[in-house]
Amino acid sequence: MSNDTFSLLLVPILLLVVIFGFVRISMRVRKYGGSMATTMHAATYEFLSKDNRAAIEQVVEVKANKKMEVQESGKFKK
Repeated sequence: MSNDTFSLLLVPILLLVVIFGFVRISMRVRKYGGSMATTMHAATYEFLSKDNRAAIEQVVEVKANKKMEVQESGKFKK
């Protein structure tokens, strides 16, 4: 196999490996990270009224308690 053919095969394979690595990392971060809704509420918290802040805090606390109960029981959803 000539050097040019080897280069033409190597470059796409390396690109696929790098893309696959980034996809795996992003999926792992998304799986163990917070939800997008929680992130958006945190980013806009300062712009909300007192009533909206109280409502969002209750929702976050309820979600946190449910997650803690699931972790303590050992029954995870798949």
